[in-house]
Amino acid sequence: MAHSLSTARLRARASVLALIAMLVLPSIAWPNGSDLPPEIVVQGFVKQEGDRIHVVVRLPLVLLAAFGFPKRGPGYLDLARMEPNLRQAATATGQQIEIEDAGKPLTPTIVGARVSPLSDRSFQAYESAIAHMVAPPLAVDTDLFWNQGFFDAELVYKTQSTTPLLSLRVNIAPEMGARLKFRVQYLPAAGTPKQYQLTGATGWVPLDPRWYDAATTFARGGFLSAFTLQSFLFLLCLIAPFSDYRKLLAVVIAMTAVQAITATAVATNVVVQRHWLPAVVASSVAAASLLLAIGNLASPSLRRRWFVAAFIGGLVGFGLGQTLIDLAQYAGEHRFVSILSFHAGLVAGNLVSLALAFIALRVLIRAMLGDSLGVIVLSAALAFVTANTLVDGNHELAHELGHAVSEGFARAWPILLWLLPPVIVGAAGFLLPIRFESARARSLRDALLDRQE
Repeated sequence: MAHSLSTARLRARASVLALIAMLVLPSIAWPNGSDLPPEIVVQGFVKQEGDRIHVVVRLPLVLLAAFGFPKRGPGYLDLARMEPNLRQAATATGQQIEIEDAGKPLTPTIVGARVSPLSDRSFQAYESAIAHMVAPPLAVDTDLFWNQGFFDAELVYKTQSTTPLLSLRVNIAPEMGARLKFRVQYLPAAGTPKQYQLTGATGWVPLDPRWYDAATTFARGGFLSAFTLQSFLFLLCLIAPFSDYRKLLAVVIAMTAVQAITATAVATNVVVQRHWLPAVVASSVAAASLLLAIGNLASPSLRRRWFVAAFIGGLVGFGLGQTLIDLAQYAGEHRFVSILSFHAGLVAGNLVSLALAFIALRVLIRAMLGDSLGVIVLSAALAFVTANTLVDGNHELAHELGHAVSEGFARAWPILLWLLPPVIVGAAGFLLPIRFESARARSLRDALLDRQE
């Protein structure tokens, strides 16, 4: 029996050490194409003309090094021997930029492929890009370095309908992640042109989204935005000493409500996003997390935490507003539905995040370590992590606050004004009945009152 207890204690300690290691160890630095420029832009146009879809695309030559274009001299392209390589590159482009109509993939036909110097500006508009593709190619004696120009291709897709439901998927240099930007303009047969900026690896994007396409995209974005590491650490610090799930649910719902208010204010341009605001938000969340972790060791109050959650939720909402702005390109004509769907996804994400955090904490604290020791160990680990985050973020915060001061108060007052709703919602927490507090907090308060009497 004693041996079993000893083994159980060793396993519990190992679990705690593993949790702390996951929280404090830095992430592994993976290769990310550091030999390429910090940002590479690919341009394209998608034009619908009857039952044909014309696509013209321009890629920087530096992305096509693997195709082994023939060279001469110190590294100039041998334009006299380029034709087979150009066709090969155009074929690969058609495989990396996919188009489907109502879920059915379309097969591209290569119309043209060529290289252009860096000075060429024909891709500023669809008409000039098409004219450029049929213009005479560069003279074979042109000195063009293999990585200092563009590769241009024209592709045509045939559909079965004159009113296709087109979707686009991009898979260009996915290892570069967000460093590669694919800027494409969709020109429908009727209607307003639409601009998209996609990364090098993007799932299917409806080019003319219907309302349920926009709703799905925004709901997914809202759901995923609730699962950042910083938000999850804050949530752990917030709920660690409490075991009443219904009361915690009320706190998180209040926090989500004020997130929706400030996020909408930013997304609708009522509040203009400032470049210094993300640093302020990050440092504020880290500082609040640290104070909550320390407060877990004393007499934590759910009513005070209601206020902290509401205020921090309002600040985080400003960042979520920028996420909404980034997603705006997928809304099409359905902006109102998109914003509602984002907030619905955010609510679902916060509720799922709370459930996961609550279950993990209950297993760790109650099943392995016990209530008192579990809260102490976990709060110490969280305090260590958030303190490091706060110290690291303060350097950027100090730098950005210098810019904020130079801008003056007039630029910041709308943000302060929109923090009033979070403050009001947070202050409402102090009006909650005393039974809203945890049993632990009530017993400590009663003991203090007895001593005073």
